[in-house]
Amino acid sequence: MIRRGESFLASGDLASGRLFLQRAAEGGSAAAALELATTFDPLTIDRFGAVGAEPDAAKARKWYQKAIELGSAAAAQQLARLTQSGQ
Repeated sequence: MIRRGESFLASGDLASGRLFLQRAAEGGSAAAALELATTFDPLTIDRFGAVGAEPDAAKARKWYQKAIELGSAAAAQQLARLTQSGQ
């Protein structure tokens, strides 16, 4: 599911990528929750090159927190960066 989600993200299909990543994250994948959070993060969303993609800091925080709960140290760093930016 993660690879499929990342494939969609790479092609600029944020909506489909998010769906696959969300399923994987809800299944317990910290990596999927972290990647999903970045698709909402105002500081990282541009890297996906998706036209019309809107950031959502609250959703980014939610998924970073989920990734932290699942054991991701990188998510804690990303969440701190987002918080420090005032988003």
